[in-house]
Parts: sequence; structure tokens; C-alpha cells
Amino acid sequence: MSAFRRRLPTGLNRRGPLNHSDSLSLACRRAILCQTDSRARFRPRFHSTSTVDTPIKGLGGNFRVSTVFTALLVFGAGATALGLYQFYKSFTLWPKELRDDLRAGIKARNHGDLNLSERYLTRAYQTALSMPPSMLSPFPYLKLSGIAAVLAEVSSEQKAREVLEDVWNRGADPSKRSSADDWASYAPVDEERIRRVAVAYKLAELSHERDEEEKWLVWAVEEVLKLAGAGMQKRPVDTGDSTDTQSQSAQVILAELKLPPWMSKDDLGAPLAALGNVYARKGKLEYAMPLYLQAISLLLPPGMQNVSIQDRCEAAQLMNNLSELIMRRPPTPEIRHQAEAWARKALDVIEGAGKMPLPRSGWFGYSEDTTARSTCDQVLGVVLFNIGMLREMDSDKKAARALFEKSAQQCGSVGMDEGVLQAKEALRRVDRTPSGGETS
Repeated sequence: MSAFRRRLPTGLNRRGPLNHSDSLSLACRRAILCQTDSRARFRPRFHSTSTVDTPIKGLGGNFRVSTVFTALLVFGAGATALGLYQFYKSFTLWPKELRDDLRAGIKARNHGDLNLSERYLTRAYQTALSMPPSMLSPFPYLKLSGIAAVLAEVSSEQKAREVLEDVWNRGADPSKRSSADDWASYAPVDEERIRRVAVAYKLAELSHERDEEEKWLVWAVEEVLKLAGAGMQKRPVDTGDSTDTQSQSAQVILAELKLPPWMSKDDLGAPLAALGNVYARKGKLEYAMPLYLQAISLLLPPGMQNVSIQDRCEAAQLMNNLSELIMRRPPTPEIRHQAEAWARKALDVIEGAGKMPLPRSGWFGYSEDTTARSTCDQVLGVVLFNIGMLREMDSDKKAARALFEKSAQQCGSVGMDEGVLQAKEALRRVDRTPSGGETS
């Protein structure tokens, strides 16, 4: 929903003639394109609210040593002094018992020495656990889980799961805990419970079994909806007996609710999209589609005012996924029409994002952030291909050929070699098809 770790939309890996059992998607290797994953920008990142990555509350992860040297080259000693001060100040807000290990662990991480970083951060985590939560105030659980998040980043996958499960368990209701240390009676406040959702999200990411991944994401969705509801303003609800009316009210409420100040739409939308991906892979379309719709509504709220390029591009990803899900049903004319409508909506969103000015980046906004449209650039080739497939299914060879040509060109421009191959194969197939079924 601000960094979905990029596994982009679905595509079609096919040989032979087109038929309704084919999945409408540009088939690509895992490293190129596959089912859109919420592990891209639309996700609750550890550093989005983490005490480990913000300059004032954390360990200075957003102001790395390399940034200090960049400042030296560009702005001279004055800017460097300011950066070093912020880097230093971030550590002084932690108890002195933790500072040396945290500083050494972060420094080793930034220099690529993960083994050394893991040793320092493990010791820092154990030290934090030995302290009463009051020593890490305010928001002790944010600090504890922040250390765990950075430790998981530099550790092996097995240890990362162990650390994250430990810190997730320590954020549970005190009545459900089995530990007997100083943290056993600490009850996280809502601002800290949203961090526990992020931990569960990461544990889902690290899960190798789909049932395990689903378990973590179901919990994350249920918890984040509870937390969002706590900050929701009441709206008039139709009290009629119509089940359809009640269903519609339930579906629009997420896009319209007023979130608490400590919760972002990333926090709310990422688990929804991720769980939608799980159900899509399992073929549970009746569960996946509502989750995608909710995530889209969060990225593109009614009116579409002040929506960023990145949010628009990620909404286009999900719209393309929704189109693919629709085409898993028997391809009646109505189904094909619905699928193409969503794919063309994705295309409209991408084209609209292309007309927006790029956000500024760098020191004092001196340069344009050319990466803002990177998601759109990659999704565009897939969307063009998928619309081309739908046109081909309707025997519109002329439109299909034009779309496949554009898809091949777009995929080539962003280095998606598999996409180029699939589009060229589709062009050869279209050219081999008898022209009698072509429409104007």
C-alpha cells in the first residue's frame, strides 16, 4: 500500500493456441514479474514508525554514515556537522547500557559486516529484555521491537524468525504470556500494537508454508482492523433489512474511515493486499477479490485528490491482479468485459501518473525522484500484454497486435527480457491465426 518489495503483476506463460483455461498474465520468472505482492511499497515498514530508523527517536537508520560523506562533498563542513550531530543525538536518547552495542551494531551493518552486527545487536536485544520497560520509555515496545527488526535484518532466516516471534509474543496480552521477566506484565498501547502488526507481516514474509503465511496475515488483518476501528468516526448506517445494503456499507467503510494519527494507510492496506495474494495463489477468489478492492480503495480514495505517483502505480498493480483473478472464471463475454475494464482502468491510472510532475528528492529537493514511476514503468508492459490477450480472445487481431508490440517495447525499455519474449511469441501467434476472425 511505501516500499511493496517488488514482485509485480501476473502474466501469461503459455504455448499453443489460446483458450479459456489459460491464465491471463505475462509469465515471468520470480525476479521479473509475478503476482503482485504487498511486500512492495504498500506495507507497514519497520522503519516507518520505528525508533530505530528515524533521526530523532531512533538509531539514525535514515541518516547513514554514507549520507554524511555525501553532505561533505556537496555542502561542506557545515552540513556535515549538522548530520553528525543528528547521528549522535539519535543514540543519546537510548539508555546508556544499550548505546555502545547499538552504535557498533548499526555501524557494522552499514559497512556490510553482518556477522559482527548480529553479535552486537543480539547483545543489545538481550540487554533490553533484562531491563524493566520503564527504562525504555516512552513506548518501550517500539524500542524493543525496533532492535529486534534490525537484528532480524542482519541475521539468518531461522534466527530472524526466532527473534521476531519472540518480540511478537512479548507484545501479546499479559494474560496470554508465559514469560516471567519484567516484560510479562507490560501491556502495549495502540501505537505499539500497530508495530506488532508489522512484525506479524514480516513473519508471514519469512514463512515457507502457505498455511503459516496465511495464519500470520489473517491475524494482522484482524488486528489492524480493530485498531483502525478504534479511531473511526461513526457514520450513519442504513438500518434496513437488506443484506446487500449492509454488505455495501462494510465494503466502503475502510476507504472512508478516519485513521488514528499514529496509523498510516500503509499499515492498514499492506496486510489486506498480502492476504489477498495468499488467497489468489490458493484459488480462493471469493476471498482475494474483496481484499484487493479494499486495498485499491485505500490507495485511490474517492475523489483521487493529492494521491502520489507511487500510490497510483501500486493501485494499478492491484487492478491488473484483479483483472487476472476475474479471468480465472469461465470466460463468458461478461467476464471478459469485466476483466478488460479493470485492465484498462489500470492503464488509465498509469497514464495519469505519467503526466504528473515527479516529486523532488535529495538535499533541498534539488533533483527529481526518477524512481517514483518505476512501478508504473514495469506494470505498464504487463497491462498492455493482458489487454492484448483479451482483444485476441475477442478475435480483434489488429488491436491485439498493436498492444503486443507496445508491450514488447515497454518491457524492453525497463529490462524485462522475459516480457519481451512473451510479447514477441504472442505476435507470432497472432500472425499465424487466420485473419477471418479479425475485427476492425
